[in-house]
Amino acid sequence: MSKKVYIPILIVIILLQILVSVYAANKKEYMHMDEAYSYGLMNYDKISITDNEDFTSGWHDKQYFLDYLEVNSDEVTNLMPVYENQKNDVHPPLFYLLLRIFATFTVDNFTLWTGFIMNILILSIASIILFLIAKKIFKSNVYALLVTAVYATSMALMETTIYIRMYALSTLSILLFTYITIKIEENQKEGKIGLKYLIPTSLIVLMGGLTHYYFFIYVFGIYMYLLVKHIRKKEYKFIVKYTITLAVTAVIYLLIFPYAINHIFFGYRGIDATEPITLQNLIFGIGSYINEINKAIFNYSLPIYILAVLVIFAIFKIIEKRKNKDKLAQKSDKNQFIMMIVIPTIIYFIVVLIQSPYKELRYIMPICPEIVLLTIYVTKLALGKYIKEKHLCIGLAMAFAIIVLTPGLTNNKLNFAYEYRKDLVETVEKNNTPIVCVFDPNGNRFMDNMYLYTKVDKAYIMNVNDYSVEAVKEVLKNENVENGVTFVFDNQPKYLSFEEYEDFIG
Repeated sequence: MSKKVYIPILIVIILLQILVSVYAANKKEYMHMDEAYSYGLMNYDKISITDNEDFTSGWHDKQYFLDYLEVNSDEVTNLMPVYENQKNDVHPPLFYLLLRIFATFTVDNFTLWTGFIMNILILSIASIILFLIAKKIFKSNVYALLVTAVYATSMALMETTIYIRMYALSTLSILLFTYITIKIEENQKEGKIGLKYLIPTSLIVLMGGLTHYYFFIYVFGIYMYLLVKHIRKKEYKFIVKYTITLAVTAVIYLLIFPYAINHIFFGYRGIDATEPITLQNLIFGIGSYINEINKAIFNYSLPIYILAVLVIFAIFKIIEKRKNKDKLAQKSDKNQFIMMIVIPTIIYFIVVLIQSPYKELRYIMPICPEIVLLTIYVTKLALGKYIKEKHLCIGLAMAFAIIVLTPGLTNNKLNFAYEYRKDLVETVEKNNTPIVCVFDPNGNRFMDNMYLYTKVDKAYIMNVNDYSVEAVKEVLKNENVENGVTFVFDNQPKYLSFEEYEDFIG
């Protein structure tokens, strides 16, 4: 397939991806607490709004909460919160810096579209890099387009787009690092490697490391692969140059953000966050992540997909007349390139499986493109000997087209859209009901409902130690509650009509 053909098709895929992303963004009805932190950490003078001295025992208008989420006109030139808040929190600062830059286009106005547009642009670039990687792996523009199209229309991409955190940028970083490593291996001869590839490698490592600490897991996986490969070939100069490049990059990284050491090794999300490794934990984690992959990439069709591949393989194996026992795929350059993806992806998955505080899709979002690529590669490897490449590619395209269209049949919903909150938000906003939140300072989930507080004129934050029905009555005695009241108990919001409120206090 010539450039005149595949480039227009790739452009169409990217445009389709953008449409899919916009569709997903329009489904978003609420925010996760970490998304609220994304906005606050890039502009506020504290990590959390709950740290304010006047936070409890008083009424606040919506602007009080919006000030945490938006960049105000008097804050545009002050970028210190981007660095200071991350220093005092547990994440590196690059994602927050980019979000802050995008937020300067919506000064004095909070909107989720700030994050959506940023993620859409990042993931559009990521899909182009995925295409280039797949092209190297399969040595086929058709298969490269197939891999890109499957990821570009997947629930995984939509979830990554609408979850306003660092995972889209981390996805791009991993793909860029994979691609530059493939280019290095393509162009190095007898272990010789020049600055043309070492400098981009260093810059990408800085980019990925300043985005998310898990990125270093992937770098470690590729480094170990290259180390073993080039030691076996006795290409020691390559090893020395590549190792020095990473070491110099590490020094530069720590000069930029020395607090990473404390975050990784001593922070509450670092080494001390690891649960005891037990067989039960591992089984639960593996099952949880397989379920997330099944949902986000296969729309709950993974078992059917695997079964279909096995059945087709078995049928062709039975009717195979040739008696030779040739391997399904001959050793070639594409096999060594595929190992650059297999090894770091497996290592990344295992470490995240053990280390991640929650077994949720967000922690494996950055390797979802690799999972798509490997799925199609393994299928091609298993069936390619028996089915003509053209027919196999068409069959895979049809299979994934069906998978992409199955959310309506399986009722697969976007987790990070929080569509179940739609009625609550519309009711509270329409009636402009006062909100009373019973706040527990020992909890950490107040920000889960931050979005709701920006929709009403008045919200009262009551310390849990001061809570009683009489205290609530006292707080609301001068307020108009004819349109109802919204209560937040144990971080769960609940709207009560006037009649329900009277029963509550009665």
